[in-house]
Amino acid sequence: MAVGREPVQVGRASDLHARAVEANRALKPARGLALSRRAARALGAGDVDRLAAGTADPATAGLLARIVITSAKSTAELHGLAAGLAVLDVAELLATQTRSAEGLGLVAGQRGLLYLRFGDSGRALVELSSAQQHLPALSTVDRCSFLLNRGVAYLGRLQLAQATADFAECARIASHAELAVLRGMAEHNRGYAQFLAGDLVGALDSMRRAVQIEPGWPSGAIVLDRARVLLEAGLTREADATIAEAAQILERDKSWLDLAEAQVERARTALVAGDVGTARRLAAQARDRFRRRGNDRWRRTAELVLLQGDLAAGRPGGRLVEPARRLRDELTAVGARIEARTAGLIAVEALLSAGRLPEARALLAEVGVPSPRDPLTARLHAREVRARCHAVSGRGAAAAREARLGMDELTVHQARFGSIDLQTAAAVHGRHLAEQLISIAVAGGRPAAVFAAAERARAVSSRVPLVRPPSDPQAALRLAELRQTVESIHLAGQDPALLATLHRRRRALEREVTSRRWSLIGAGEARTVADIEQVRARLGDAALVSFVQAEGMLRAVVVGAHQVRLHALGLLAPVVEQVRRARADLDVVSRPMLPAALEAAVLASLRRSMAALDEQLLAPLGLDGRRLVVVSTGVLGQLPWGQLPSLSGVPVEVSPSATAWAVAAAARRSRRHQVVALAGPGVASGRAEVAVAGAAWPGAVVHTGAAADRRAVVTALGRAVMLHVAAHGVHQTENPLFSSIRLSDGVLFAHELDGATRAPEHVILSACELGLATVRPGDEGLGLTSVLLRLGTRSVIGGVARVGDQVAAETMSTYHRLLAGGADSAAALAEASATAGGVAPFVCFGSAWTAPAIWRR
Repeated sequence: MAVGREPVQVGRASDLHARAVEANRALKPARGLALSRRAARALGAGDVDRLAAGTADPATAGLLARIVITSAKSTAELHGLAAGLAVLDVAELLATQTRSAEGLGLVAGQRGLLYLRFGDSGRALVELSSAQQHLPALSTVDRCSFLLNRGVAYLGRLQLAQATADFAECARIASHAELAVLRGMAEHNRGYAQFLAGDLVGALDSMRRAVQIEPGWPSGAIVLDRARVLLEAGLTREADATIAEAAQILERDKSWLDLAEAQVERARTALVAGDVGTARRLAAQARDRFRRRGNDRWRRTAELVLLQGDLAAGRPGGRLVEPARRLRDELTAVGARIEARTAGLIAVEALLSAGRLPEARALLAEVGVPSPRDPLTARLHAREVRARCHAVSGRGAAAAREARLGMDELTVHQARFGSIDLQTAAAVHGRHLAEQLISIAVAGGRPAAVFAAAERARAVSSRVPLVRPPSDPQAALRLAELRQTVESIHLAGQDPALLATLHRRRRALEREVTSRRWSLIGAGEARTVADIEQVRARLGDAALVSFVQAEGMLRAVVVGAHQVRLHALGLLAPVVEQVRRARADLDVVSRPMLPAALEAAVLASLRRSMAALDEQLLAPLGLDGRRLVVVSTGVLGQLPWGQLPSLSGVPVEVSPSATAWAVAAAARRSRRHQVVALAGPGVASGRAEVAVAGAAWPGAVVHTGAAADRRAVVTALGRAVMLHVAAHGVHQTENPLFSSIRLSDGVLFAHELDGATRAPEHVILSACELGLATVRPGDEGLGLTSVLLRLGTRSVIGGVARVGDQVAAETMSTYHRLLAGGADSAAALAEASATAGGVAPFVCFGSAWTAPAIWRR
């Protein structure tokens, strides 16, 4: 019997339905289904999933159909696609009964959305196309939803132009109707289209702007999309944190399908970061969840990640070949071209691991070459597999060519970013290819080839032209707030609750400041790497030692005036452990008023570590006390080279690459002649140190007390040829661009220097640990010193561990006397460190600098 309701009951049903729609839009399916059921009961219709045609009178059938359509979305999210489609069949009967064009359009649109949610973009487009004929009957909100859904379906088919057009139209309609959330969704999706087109900078910028349209609106799925872009950009730590944020929202909202997608993305992130065990566990869990819900689209994606994890974990290749082939066939059948090629490449790798070379070569020919429009990660994977296949086939030259082409593609990709953060992070995607390139060169036994391979693979950001960011008032405000927050942390004492709140605020502000810089577009090109002859032309009597690592082994290429030699130095792991031990000892010995017995024990431990490192790193090289240029790798960049016994008093320059060193060595001098020295607060001997430094140079400007502020440093960056800073500093390992120097008016962040228009030729950071850098894959160092070198500073003196105030002052007094007497920065530091009254862990980074002759005394 048809049921009619009083207006009050109809109004209540309408209100409950509107709340159900909002719950679905916010990805809260359990709440959406509960509200839909209450709305149906308000009309006297009973359970929405047990209705049939004829259960409502014409006056309420339209509303009831909408309620059922909304409940179908919730049902599918909670119980699977088939359950949701069955509920939609009921809604279609209700809409047909009343001949409602609006109802029929909504049913077709919702059916398209359900297919879309479960990964079938082809069927989704068919349904959404059938809904288009009813579009004029739909409300503004429903038209926007239709355009959003169809745009996403186009994305699934990689029809990016059509998708972008739908999102643009949705944004236009939503903006006119003041529908902020729908406009934000459209702008976000437009950013996702940019991501699929390979424009990561544009994607990150669009997504950031979308959030600002209506703060607080993004759902867990929207946050998850941003994590995917961050991962493709190489920002694994940020991606993992963003996925965790999305997962919290999705779990709270009981959006289980999206939560399983988040597991897949966490597995991908763990795999890129090298955490194979976590990647396999998460991918297996997600695969099982998708399998139970009948979602084959995402089940295949989870299986793909799991196979990659199995391969990385060293599972026998023979066991992975058939699963990879099967998955490749499934993905090919549903038109997932890029994923199918990835599965095929995994099968090739499995065959190579199993020693089945002929089959591997035949399958690789089937897989074919990637399109230039494919994501960078897919292209690099293909290069890596092709290079490996060539190498196993004994075709070393062909293998090296594939690896070089891949590294060149990565370089172009990095050069598209204007942010040093993104430039250095992107190197993670090429770490396997870089190691492969070096291994191929090592197998060939030619030192010059190993040198060239290492130069191509390392410190690409040092070869990318600097992009000057435009003025950003919002970023400046956030930096001011961040500075205030850091000061509050400094003064907060031991209150755990207050400290936890301040640290959360600090992290949020750092994320916002950093994300704004990600919008910078790079120059799109990089300098070519220097060859050995270019390096020799600058070396004179010095030797250059390029340390390289591959397959857990450490090697060194020594470039001298007349020959190039390759040396095997043994396992890398013991060296890493010795460096870490030495740095820990350096931090302890720098503490004031250390008990004599403890100081003696720590110094003895430090001497043992330094002697062991000297024996493994330098003794085999036969350097004979020659002046040295060190191109470090990994943690070797954190080593105080002057403290090694054989290098006491020997000038040493440390550079991220031979190319960067050669460019800096050839740089022209500026016409500036000002010297600036300043002392920050809390440094016991800081005033005396900068007074001595200032007295060594004609017309030097010295700032102490309140005058030693951030403005003084920023002004010196633009005017001085040499800047000396005696201040406390902190290297922030997790977020190195927020490493800082403490000045009279608060901290100055490395992030702020990255926006400077120029930098002094020579900078002395007589501050704790500001010579440190967080080393990312590809030997991409990031910290205050690396920012200064990138800005054009030729030589930076910085500490790689904590240093006592008195030791720093004594070392720097001798340093300036020698520098003013005509010694270059590396030679002056070597002698000053060797004669210091304590351990001085300072390093000369970049290329040695000599003061203009008119200053020398």
